[in-house]
Amino acid sequence: MRRGTERKLGPAVKRLVDSIAPQTPIAMLERAWPRVVGEGLAAHSQPGSLRGGRLSVTCSSSVYSQELEMLSPKLLEALARECPEVPVETLRFSVGKVGS
Repeated sequence: MRRGTERKLGPAVKRLVDSIAPQTPIAMLERAWPRVVGEGLAAHSQPGSLRGGRLSVTCSSSVYSQELEMLSPKLLEALARECPEVPVETLRFSVGKVGS
């Protein structure tokens, strides 16, 4: 490869991941979640299920559940921006195990 023709690998990897990632509504919400709540809160919460416009989110403790509950109006706006094809009308937070 000649000098000056190097390309960054990150964008190519992102395109590859996006092309093979599941396109289900919950998968889209899971991918958008860190952008919606921020990396810090995303480390302690994760979307679990979507039924009838209600997104259930599992949080690692009641502290995170309460914080996200207070942020609900802003989170709903951010979800609508990030995933306009997935209608989320309400959020429900519960405490449980976060992560795989």
